[in-house]
Amino acid sequence: MLTVRLEGNKVESRDVPKIRGYLAGRFPQYLELHNHMGEDKFNYGYPVIQYKSIGGVPNIIAINEASKILIDIFYDVKEIDMKDKVMSILEKGYVLKTKELGTAEGMVEYKFLTPWLALNQENYGRFSNAGTEERTEILKKILTGNILSMAKGLGYWVDKPIDVLIKLRPVEVNYKDRKMVGFKGGFMTNFMIPDHLGLGKSVSRGFGTVERVRRGFV
Repeated sequence: MLTVRLEGNKVESRDVPKIRGYLAGRFPQYLELHNHMGEDKFNYGYPVIQYKSIGGVPNIIAINEASKILIDIFYDVKEIDMKDKVMSILEKGYVLKTKELGTAEGMVEYKFLTPWLALNQENYGRFSNAGTEERTEILKKILTGNILSMAKGLGYWVDKPIDVLIKLRPVEVNYKDRKMVGFKGGFMTNFMIPDHLGLGKSVSRGFGTVERVRRGFV
């Protein structure tokens, strides 16, 4: 994983898509930056470039071969036009690390740094009409599916059942000028997820960003 931190800048989570939009427009030749294939077609695989606000600082994460793309584009980028303001890039911090991904022997604890978008139109109605216990089971099933999708997208074959425990609360999210339900809190699973990767919908825009909890359940 290559992480590019745009030091000296502070952004809100709502600004993250603006950074993504600017870079996608300036470098349309890189599908990994925007996942648009043209003619209203999209690449629905797990995003290998993800845009985040971590501690208010813009972060862009690239996985495996996509790291080369970030190095190429940030060689020239000196500022990012966010429509309502221009962000000057005075300092770029590059961190390249090998991260562990895969099934774990025991349960590992994580927290969501940004809201997890678990629900779509298909399962929102069922979730809304369900009781507390059924809602928990629905979210556990969705989270398990998100982990499996991430693993598959990154080329990892999951060879044993994924177990999850959740402790989540609903939060209101503004997504593309629409109000949606997201979830904050934590979970435990027998799967190693690299810090700051995302799960669920719109992870390329910064949603569902996870971080391992070293002690104390969220």
